[in-house]
Amino acid sequence: MPNYRHLFFDLDNTLWNFTDNARSALFDVYTHYNLDQYYPEFDSYVKQFEDNNTVLWRLYGADKITKDFLNSERFLSPLRPFGILNESLAREMCAFYLDQCCQKIAVMPNTFVTLDYLKAHYNLYIISNGFREVQYKKLNNSGLSGYFKNIFLSEEIGYHKPKPEFFAHLFAVTDATKQGSLVIGDNFEADIEGAMNFGIDQVYFATNLSESHCKRPTYTIHDLSELCQFL
Repeated sequence: MPNYRHLFFDLDNTLWNFTDNARSALFDVYTHYNLDQYYPEFDSYVKQFEDNNTVLWRLYGADKITKDFLNSERFLSPLRPFGILNESLAREMCAFYLDQCCQKIAVMPNTFVTLDYLKAHYNLYIISNGFREVQYKKLNNSGLSGYFKNIFLSEEIGYHKPKPEFFAHLFAVTDATKQGSLVIGDNFEADIEGAMNFGIDQVYFATNLSESHCKRPTYTIHDLSELCQFL
């Protein structure tokens, strides 16, 4: 077992339960804006939103669209089939959604007991592609912020995971070394391949058991508490 000293955690769906929290925030949007007149079933709205949102985030991560376009388009796109082209409304809906997200505090199972154990032995950091105006609030409101020595956001660094420039920044501003570091995340492309390509060991938090990948991470877990078994 390498002598790890620095653990770099992704935030969304690794620690903070993005899936449940975002769905709850979307339900707030759905009810507040009376979207049942267009989507009588909430799940149908969620599917339409998430299908578009996934594509838009991939484009944003590749620097092919702007943050502003992502934020307006992901709320405008589900309304466009009904002849609604109001971009100011879409931006308002997004602001409401992000505000609601910040207030959600669900975390992944065994998050706090795992962090309590790890904090006593390691330097812990957050690495995230999420937006600056929400990530700090999510960390604070959910009680996660006090565990971490530093928070690294792509929006502040200027590069998204999995770009090597993102990971290079981590080692430029900390005393961490590649050999003494471990990246923990649920996004195989951004977290695992990004770290792998930069020469950092990885822990793939495999929450989706149906996914398969041709590259093998250093470690794979299905629950955060498994980290305590080998760290």
